[in-house]
Amino acid sequence: MKIIYRYIFKEHIGPFFFGLSVIMFIFLMQFFVKYVGQIFGKGIPLWHIIQLIALNLAWMLALAVPMATLLSVLMAFGRLSSDNEITVLKSAGINILKLIRPSLVFGLIMTLSMLYFNDRILPDANHLASQKMRAIREKKPTLALNENIFYPFPPYNFVVSHIKKPTLEEWTNAGGILGPEYTQQGTQPDRLEGITIFDRSDPEKTVTITADHGYMVYSPRRKGLVFTLFNGEYHSLEPNKPEAYQRSEFERNVVVIPAKGFELEENRSDYRSDREMNIAMMETRVEEARAKITTQQAKIVKDIQKQWQPLTEFIRSVQDRTITDSLDETVSKAAWMTARQKVIRQMDRFIQKMHSNHLFLENQQRIINKYEVEIQKKLSIPFASIVFVIVGVPLGIMARKGSMGVAFSLSLGFFVLYWASLIGGEKLADRQLVSPVWAMWFANILTFLFGIFMVWRAMREASFIPWDRLRGIFRRKSGTAEERTRA
Repeated sequence: MKIIYRYIFKEHIGPFFFGLSVIMFIFLMQFFVKYVGQIFGKGIPLWHIIQLIALNLAWMLALAVPMATLLSVLMAFGRLSSDNEITVLKSAGINILKLIRPSLVFGLIMTLSMLYFNDRILPDANHLASQKMRAIREKKPTLALNENIFYPFPPYNFVVSHIKKPTLEEWTNAGGILGPEYTQQGTQPDRLEGITIFDRSDPEKTVTITADHGYMVYSPRRKGLVFTLFNGEYHSLEPNKPEAYQRSEFERNVVVIPAKGFELEENRSDYRSDREMNIAMMETRVEEARAKITTQQAKIVKDIQKQWQPLTEFIRSVQDRTITDSLDETVSKAAWMTARQKVIRQMDRFIQKMHSNHLFLENQQRIINKYEVEIQKKLSIPFASIVFVIVGVPLGIMARKGSMGVAFSLSLGFFVLYWASLIGGEKLADRQLVSPVWAMWFANILTFLFGIFMVWRAMREASFIPWDRLRGIFRRKSGTAEERTRA
């Protein structure tokens, strides 16, 4: 039996890695289609793009492994069934319950591996990917200059009259006096003519710089645009002191305009969303939310005892005419009406306070549900590998086809239904209609029960897909079509 078990176990390995690579490729193409506009065309170094893709492979792997497990089981047992090896094993007295053991071991290995991966590796990968994606989104595209267009970089503005490629002589003359930023750029910058820069960094005065020509480059070290200007003028004017106007000329001048956002900067943040936390972190958040609920409930009870009961008694006494009629005549009716209005205002404030407390409790409960859903999701998705094994073995045997197309179609259909159940359960749990445990485990339970039913059907040697009947129908339709064509 050990030889047979090893033989069946090895049948899973090749289809698993093949299916995993195909599914990961599909996820990767979907990722590129969704984020291609945000990643490319911003002058981002290739290494940063590779890092972002590698980090996003983590969540793809978490979804692809259960699906690849189902695919491998379907292909393995579909091939064994189509080659009549299942029939031979059954004739030797080996039933389906024994044949399923190697697949269960394979599924258990995948489940344990993904439990560790989802709790220890996936949250950190999601956190780093989120930070890198945020940095990429905040990075501005590389500046492409156009003639006679004002470019605002508050508190600076600049405009260029003409842009052209410098001749070899012009570049040779300027290259010796340009800064090191230009040699580090890697490409020859354009020659800018008719440059005007407006500087409003000082609210007390307005500075205007003009130049006959010059060059511009972005400096990562200075985190700004470096203008090297030639043959220009410097004008400084204080609106409140016209007599303080200054004008000077220069042959060469360097102006640096801050341009934050052109360089890719990752701001390290300790904040993590629920998908960037491991189970221990989320359990801590759940306990904190529950502690807040307990504290707030105790505070609400005290407020009711302190304010509600005295208020109701006082209002009842004010509204009771018999008590009002027996009051001392020295207390005017207007005074009692004023007191009544005061109590009503106090009641309104108290009701508003209770409403705020209710919203606070609801918000804390939503936080608890959100983290508990994510905890259960980290546990339920890995266990899908075992559940898919129980479904995949009888389906592979009863389908009697080991082709990639049949296996991929069946696994895709089951995984779509499974994932739709997870998403629907998550929505219901967020709305507090069902508990997070039932929301995340219902798909596993339903698939498991269906798998048990399919195992029972396979033990009775019932066919799941009537291939012979389908071939007959297809042949009859093809024959009818041919007859019509001849006619």
